[in-house]
Amino acid sequence: MKINRRVILFCAAMLLWVGVTLPAASQATGRYVPPKDRVVVVISIDGLPGWEWQDPRLPVPNLWKLVHNGVRASVATTTNPTMTWPSHTSMVTGVPPARHGLLYNGLPVRGEARAPVVIKPWIPKEELVQAPTVYDLAYNAGFTTAEVDWVAIHQAKTITWRFPEVPDPAGAIEREMAAAGILSESDAREFSKFSPVARDRYWTDAAVHILKRHKPNLLLFHLLNVDSSNHTYGPRTNASKTAYAYADECVAKIVDALKTAGLSDRATLLVVSDHGFKTAKRLVKPNAILRRLGLLSVNNEKIAGDVYATSSGGSAMLYIMNAARKAELTPKLAEAFRSVEGVDRVLLPEDFAQWGLPNPAANSRMGDLYLLAKDGYAFNARPDGPELSGVEGAYPGNHGYSASDPDMAITFIASGYGIRKGATLERMSSMDVGPTIAALLGLEMKNVEGRVLKEILVSNQVK
Repeated sequence: MKINRRVILFCAAMLLWVGVTLPAASQATGRYVPPKDRVVVVISIDGLPGWEWQDPRLPVPNLWKLVHNGVRASVATTTNPTMTWPSHTSMVTGVPPARHGLLYNGLPVRGEARAPVVIKPWIPKEELVQAPTVYDLAYNAGFTTAEVDWVAIHQAKTITWRFPEVPDPAGAIEREMAAAGILSESDAREFSKFSPVARDRYWTDAAVHILKRHKPNLLLFHLLNVDSSNHTYGPRTNASKTAYAYADECVAKIVDALKTAGLSDRATLLVVSDHGFKTAKRLVKPNAILRRLGLLSVNNEKIAGDVYATSSGGSAMLYIMNAARKAELTPKLAEAFRSVEGVDRVLLPEDFAQWGLPNPAANSRMGDLYLLAKDGYAFNARPDGPELSGVEGAYPGNHGYSASDPDMAITFIASGYGIRKGATLERMSSMDVGPTIAALLGLEMKNVEGRVLKEILVSNQVK
């Protein structure tokens, strides 16, 4: 009986040890959460340059905490053109604009006859985006999806809950927020008149509301005030630092919402940006140059011509509107603009593929020539005034420059479920965001150019 008693006591001790130790060990390594119970929140801080993280005093304590508990990319690059909608679409599709088709913050529509190109923003996502997205993949796999002020997503059929850039007083989330006293109907109607700071506040409130009430598997959330401040006052200014601090407060509200909703132990938070910023003090006006060359005219403010230029700050596109003259004008335009002060490079269709841009022969959205500005210069599409001029204001900011320009580098931070704390991520692309989101949800994006960032993932949590 002595031996049996010892055996019994030993077994009891072992059971007690297992009962105490395994939960602690499980907590240390992270428990496995089934894909359908996981939550991925993507916060895009529009215009937050990657190079800002070289400053250890960057006033964003909540973001620094996410970095400390997760990982930040040392170098993160975006795609050309380095604009908001194209860059965001590269994130969610895992492919460059050559494949997803976004070249502007909207759809470029070539005018009839000799009319200029017009950029139309409110185009349904199914028409605008020419590649599958990660939210399409998630929705079709049975996950719930949400967006707050995301871009190139108008009327997307694969979004479960939405609070768009311009809220609809009759929208489901807007009505819920009105009933909760968060957003009045008059606020929704007057929304476009609000300052960027006020809009960021309401967008944050909407994201918090959706997380707490609906607990989506995937939330795409976009903040705009940093971009607005960097455009208006320029990067590396007190105004931009203040904007970063406010965005940081918005991030803190999302983190708190995840805790309140009981989602923290199964949620992954990705903080991204779409482009960096440069300061320009000189403007180049391609349409004014085209007027001098006799290729564009302005009559009673009506613009017409054989060639028209659009501007994206650090880049511009020339559209040859007269197809009969394309072969003749292409080399002449290239020669003329290569000699213009402030123009760094002139790209022709044979160059576009290596820049991730579509060929105009296959995609009419693309211009026939692509111009890149030198440091200190930016393009402006106005056809009037001098061809080169100073910039109004002291430190105006621009993007749209080459994606390989270090000043266009973006931010990428990952923290939470499935992320290895302290992992090293030397280099990544915006196209890696979508495939990594998919992996965190137990899915796979196929036929993409981005990759899953396996080096930052806890493999036994995301399988």
